[in-house]
Amino acid sequence: MAAVSNKVVETVARAVFKRNPVLVTELYPRAGVPPRRYVSAEALCEHARALQWESGGLLLVGVQYADMGGAVRVRPFDTGRSESARVMVSGWGLISILLPMAIDANCSAKVQALTERAALARERGALDVPPVCDWNWKAVETHKRRLQGVLKKAL
Repeated sequence: MAAVSNKVVETVARAVFKRNPVLVTELYPRAGVPPRRYVSAEALCEHARALQWESGGLLLVGVQYADMGGAVRVRPFDTGRSESARVMVSGWGLISILLPMAIDANCSAKVQALTERAALARERGALDVPPVCDWNWKAVETHKRRLQGVLKKAL
């Protein structure tokens, strides 16, 4: 578990924006701050470089492409601590990319997304989230695997 290099971030960011995503957004922004949206690979890389100097700095973004369908929502997120309101970005087929940027980050780089089966199993208890059937799960899986391959080669 070590920080990834700027070269890895650049490679992944270029791969994300290569296919014209509909949405590239921060999944868990700081308290009281709306989720940051990225419009280019350069903007994503710039934010990642800034995170290198933050304690436990992690780049955690969600990616959605047009052919994936589905809907993404910004929802309140309760941490259980007495801090100001936080939000999270969620969607059943949203692809999440986690890149540890700081030396003291305690996780490994990964690209992941729920499978249709896992999403269906969780859907019943979910509040205020659009239906699982709105997503094109074949497209979700295709984009996820492509980005996982890019990350694996970059590491």
